[in-house]
Amino acid sequence: MKQKLKRFMAGFMAMLTLVGTLFTNGTTAFAASPQANIAFWNASVKNSGEVSELKPGYNHGKILYSILDGNSAYCMNFGLRADGGQLMNSYDDASTSMSAQQRKLLSYCLYYGFNSTQKAAPSNSQCDEYIATQAMVWVIVADIFGTGSGDSAARKLCNTAPSPDSSYSYYERLRDNISSSYNATLPSFASRRTSEAPTYELKWNEGSQRFETTLSDSNGVLSDFDFGISGYSVDKNGNSITISSTSVNTTATTGTFTSNAGKVETTSSCVFWLTGKSGYQEFISERPTADPIKAYIKVKTENIGYGELTKTDESSGVKLSGAVYGIYSDSGCTNRVQTMTTDGNGYAKSAALVAGTYYVKEITAPKGYVLSGKVHTLTIKAGQTTGISATDKEQLGAITIYKEGEVLSSWNGSNFTCNHHYYLWILYHLHSVFQVLKDTDYCAAWCDCRLHNGRKQNGQSYNGYLLQIFSFVCIRGSNNGTCNCGM
Repeated sequence: MKQKLKRFMAGFMAMLTLVGTLFTNGTTAFAASPQANIAFWNASVKNSGEVSELKPGYNHGKILYSILDGNSAYCMNFGLRADGGQLMNSYDDASTSMSAQQRKLLSYCLYYGFNSTQKAAPSNSQCDEYIATQAMVWVIVADIFGTGSGDSAARKLCNTAPSPDSSYSYYERLRDNISSSYNATLPSFASRRTSEAPTYELKWNEGSQRFETTLSDSNGVLSDFDFGISGYSVDKNGNSITISSTSVNTTATTGTFTSNAGKVETTSSCVFWLTGKSGYQEFISERPTADPIKAYIKVKTENIGYGELTKTDESSGVKLSGAVYGIYSDSGCTNRVQTMTTDGNGYAKSAALVAGTYYVKEITAPKGYVLSGKVHTLTIKAGQTTGISATDKEQLGAITIYKEGEVLSSWNGSNFTCNHHYYLWILYHLHSVFQVLKDTDYCAAWCDCRLHNGRKQNGQSYNGYLLQIFSFVCIRGSNNGTCNCGM
């Protein structure tokens, strides 16, 4: 039982320790002593007189140099008393009423301002810097930071330093450093918080064969930041940055811009001190930690994949080249988004397609083959290539008879009735075209044969074709007759 109690108490105390190291906003606090005695030395060489910007009608006198718990400490309440050697209690939050902005400015003030860990009388240069930092603390608490009134008050206080000009110059540098970090300008397309980071989609560039996006910084500060992101290539050029990838990644990845210009974000709190007595001064001490200021974006690639097709002869399985297929977004095949043509291996591949369902239909059949009317469904998935197979039938002999542009319904294959000017087209898969022409006294036939596989037909040349005449026997009679093909 005692062992269980000891374990419980150990865990409970560990939890209390953890909770005590965090602010409600998640900022880590320094582990200051619970109590400490404050030590004072004169920092000013003369009285400041009235500083009306801070407290009209009040003569402050000299500024005291303070060390508390091994660090420089600063008065927060202009005009309240403090006693040397008094015991102070530490707190991780201020008692003095301030806005979130004032609290942040104070943390920057102690980060950039003067701090000493030596419990000893200061040098003149230390006094100059201490007075400038003390002036800044009062200016921030008075909520006049970055104003003419704030600078005027600081000038009066710095005039009490061993070297007034050196002290005020230090104040000006301190003011500018605080302002630079607090008001840091980020690249226009990025956010200071990861939770608010905008997401950019990289589009596929067919020319460069990669996903890419280019972001331009209208604030003109991109050169003040380094950028890092996992899994992507980055190219910075002036105030533009191009992010690219050859791989599909549809899950947003966070990229981080990190200041390389000395601008920081404080990451821990200062320590606040009180005596516990009413009407006494509150002090602030300890330099907070800080990291370079960061900004964030998220990127992902668009959701694309590819389609591929293999084309073969339906009977022999021979790979067919020259087949042209349309890729459509609708099943009716009216909205064509791409085309692809088979190569010598009967293979065709689409360009990048956004993931989804598409429909594929033949537009042009290979030479010597019948055009297919079949519609294939193609489902594109991100980062994948989806394949389909298609076949065509070889074009066999086909006969069509035209009478003055009109199709005749029948022909027995070897003869036909000669009545007017008939045109007979016999289409063979050897790409030959036969034509029969009827005149009033005779029937004649011509065969226009293209060169095929290097072979030539006998006969005379006509418009790049070889002409061969076939004889017909024509039975005349009353403008009517039967021609028997002599082929």
